[in-house]
Amino acid sequence: MENTGVCLNIGCGLVVAEGWQNLDASPSLRIKKIPLIGQPLTKLLKSPDWPDEVIYGNIIQGLNIPKNSCDLIYASHVLEHLTLLDFALAMDHIHSYLKPGGIFRAIVPNIEQLVNIYIKQKKDPNLAPQAAFNLMQDSLMGHTGTRKNMLVRCREIFSNYRHQWMWDSDSLSAAFVKHGFKNVQVRQYGEWSDSRFAQVEHPESFLDGICVEGTKQ
Repeated sequence: MENTGVCLNIGCGLVVAEGWQNLDASPSLRIKKIPLIGQPLTKLLKSPDWPDEVIYGNIIQGLNIPKNSCDLIYASHVLEHLTLLDFALAMDHIHSYLKPGGIFRAIVPNIEQLVNIYIKQKKDPNLAPQAAFNLMQDSLMGHTGTRKNMLVRCREIFSNYRHQWMWDSDSLSAAFVKHGFKNVQVRQYGEWSDSRFAQVEHPESFLDGICVEGTKQ
């Protein structure tokens, strides 16, 4: 595969990579782009200070790019924020945008590790009362705050920080295969099938996380 195609960094957040198209679907990014009122609104909602390099793009709805045009697509701590149905839509879009031979690489939190910690804590009488709380908090599937006023609810909607569906290495690898990817492998930091992933990937993304790569045939 010639290195002439697009490299997409989807759900990039505030981390941008040179030589990549850095996309995010955060509502607060769309608000920032509104002329005149965007900046004041993002401050009111305490939204992130988005880098100018980040472009709005929603992988669930689909992107305005040609099919079979991407060499690489990367998603670090993105897929767990999608519902299972939206995950399927995103995977189908990702597969369609890749060239034959293109690679999709994704990192997600490892639910297996979180569950193992929970089980270990449950076996300790001193930690057992806190075990469920820790699981809900560390998995970002719980919410300790209030939803009693509209401003708080708006902040929650615009942040999209909660996890919707969690994965382990087996389930995520199977999902890659289900959506048409071949040569699916679990990877570690530095194990890149294409060296351009080094431009976008950071070792801290692997803390409590798993990485899966797959190729479009």
